[in-house]
Amino acid sequence: SDLLASLSTAAVTEFFELWLSSAMENPESSQQSTLHFVVPAFAVVLTCASPLLALLPLRPQGIRLVDELLGSVRRPLSLVSLIIIALSSVFLLSNYTASSLYLFAVYSVLLAIGNLLADRLGKRRTWPFLLLWHFLNLLNLLGGGSSIVQPYVAGGNKGILHTIFLISGSNGQRCPEDRFEVDWCNDGWITFQMIVAFIYIILHFVAFFMVAVRTMYLLGGTNDGPGAESFMVESAEQEASAATDGATPF
Repeated sequence: SDLLASLSTAAVTEFFELWLSSAMENPESSQQSTLHFVVPAFAVVLTCASPLLALLPLRPQGIRLVDELLGSVRRPLSLVSLIIIALSSVFLLSNYTASSLYLFAVYSVLLAIGNLLADRLGKRRTWPFLLLWHFLNLLNLLGGGSSIVQPYVAGGNKGILHTIFLISGSNGQRCPEDRFEVDWCNDGWITFQMIVAFIYIILHFVAFFMVAVRTMYLLGGTNDGPGAESFMVESAEQEASAATDGATPF
């Protein structure tokens, strides 16, 4: 929690510093200011609120939304997904005309919301599809050659780290200054984004293997390992609980 608080504070501080410096040194049209600062700010707010919006329809009567969210924190996959959603704000604070970095965050937030819903509802049939989605999103984050198995790509299929590296230019040179300054192109901010992106990829690998293990247990029967039977019973209990506690997906 301390790490997330520090990252959030740094992101907000950097956001207002860049906003103020840009407004004072490089006056822009209203539409440019809206696209470069207002839209990213609203995107961050919506992203932070997305777990609450996703879990709200699933909340049983008599249960507070805060308690529902705390229940998600106690589930490992949901906890990792919430951290991913929080870190996505760092990539949403970028120049939407100069870089497609924000698309990595959009795709990952949608996947994280899918994790929260699957973990909350406990439906067995969703896990194979969720595993495939994780695999495709990892291909997008890591980059590489184009493939017919990738239905969507961001950053020209270069991966999130390379996309951040190219924000300041083809060779990762220093960001331009004075009258050539570009919104959200700041050497300190780009360095911070690269560090967060590395953690971001690791978290996606962790979530991928969590979903993979659960999928193998569900598809491999109850005699494949010492913990498989208890895992299947737990999953069945989650599914039964979701069906009887008044939670409805829509």
